[in-house]
Amino acid sequence: MGRLAQAENHPWLDLPYHSNPDEECPFQIVSSSKGELPACHGGKHICGSTSGFLIMADETSEVITMINSTTNAKLFLPQIPTSLAKRSTDIIGSSETRKFLVHKAVLSSPPDENPCDYILMVIYGEDKELAYYTARHQRWIKVQEAGRYYNDIIFYREGFYAVDEYGKVILCRSGFLPNIEEIAMPWLFRGSKIYLVGMEKELCVIIRFLKHNPSLGYETYNFQVHWLESYDERKKIENFEHWVFFVGRNESLALPIQDDVIKDVIKGNCIYFSDDNLDACKYGVTGGHDFGVFDIGEKSFKPLQRCTICHQIMELLD
Repeated sequence: MGRLAQAENHPWLDLPYHSNPDEECPFQIVSSSKGELPACHGGKHICGSTSGFLIMADETSEVITMINSTTNAKLFLPQIPTSLAKRSTDIIGSSETRKFLVHKAVLSSPPDENPCDYILMVIYGEDKELAYYTARHQRWIKVQEAGRYYNDIIFYREGFYAVDEYGKVILCRSGFLPNIEEIAMPWLFRGSKIYLVGMEKELCVIIRFLKHNPSLGYETYNFQVHWLESYDERKKIENFEHWVFFVGRNESLALPIQDDVIKDVIKGNCIYFSDDNLDACKYGVTGGHDFGVFDIGEKSFKPLQRCTICHQIMELLD
């Protein structure tokens, strides 16, 4: 569980903060005592929390900023070049506003530990395609063979895994010519969004179900967790007593909670989720409200008390 060890040493929690319910929701960052960051309001949007780094994209230039959670060191990557856009609909806004929408970003390793050999993979554009920046070549490369409409990406056991909105899962071994392997076929499911998590030597998919809410626009009403058993087989699981899941704008994570002290704060067999519905703004819906805790066994929801439990979690992970 090497990736989990990194997450435990560099805890971050990305939560919405409504200063004005009529405005688009900015975000505040809650960190451990190892390093405090100022709130992230207008001008940047959060697209990842991975390998101890917070990833943000500038909303005017889409230049990507990576901030180390312990040293507050900043690294800047160039924007995704417009040459990677397949057609004009990949461009968001005019040339003087937003270029690309980066939905999610995940690192292969901490850039401060491997300054010349890390990779940042992103889901970008209206078609939600894959591309990655390689520090070795200092350039962006589009993963053309992967196709479109991806929901989630993770770095797991020395490779990038991605799942699209149809449930297809691929393994991408990055390089100047990326190697793509389809490891799970598309399948029919009725959920709204799908995530990937690595649990020791197994991969799981987490399906998120959304419904219309007349007051808020949308809300999550259910989750399902499935093992990826083979290329064409998945098994629904409803008991993860010693595990807890985190999904949203962060890199999707499964965390073991066998320690009795942690159990007093974090309940096992639960999914902690944040609002990552970036498409809501296209339909005039204000996002940032859909977060909480889902109990897999009881199939119930409870609010995430950010003023109490979030700080307790951060202290335990220090």
